[in-house]
Amino acid sequence: MVKQSSTAEIIFSLDQANAMLPLLRLIVADISLAHRELSERRHQLHRLVRRREDSKAQLYNDEVEDTRNDLRNETRQLDEYISELEGLGVVLRSAYDGIVDFPTVIRDEAAFYIWKMGELDVGFWRWPSETFSQRRPLPKERA
Repeated sequence: MVKQSSTAEIIFSLDQANAMLPLLRLIVADISLAHRELSERRHQLHRLVRRREDSKAQLYNDEVEDTRNDLRNETRQLDEYISELEGLGVVLRSAYDGIVDFPTVIRDEAAFYIWKMGELDVGFWRWPSETFSQRRPLPKERA
C-alpha cells in the first residue's frame, strides 16, 4: 500500500517503486522524446527568425508562425506527460535524461529512491539535499 504523508506526498516502498516501472518507462520515454523534439523545434524557430531578420524579407513569416504553433502544441503535450507522471506521486528530475525520484523514508528521514530511464530497476537512493550524481546504491539485501 502506498502511504500518504501529512503533506499529501506519496511515500513509496522499494517494491512499490519497482512495480511502477513498466508504466513509468512508457511515460518517461514519451517525456524524453517530447523534450528532445521541443528543443529541436526551438532551435529551428531560432534559425528561421535569424534567417528572416538577415534577409529583411517576409518570406519566412508563414514558416515561423507554423513553427511557433508546433512549439505551443508540443509544449502542451510535454506538460500533459509531466502532469501524468506527477499525478502518480513521483518527481521528474530530468526530462532529457529521464530521471525520476520516488519520495520515501530511509532511517526515519525523508529521502528519494532514484530511477533513470534505461535502468532495469530502482537501485539507488539519495537525501533531498543531494543531487543525482550523489546517489547511493541500495544495499544488496534491499535492492
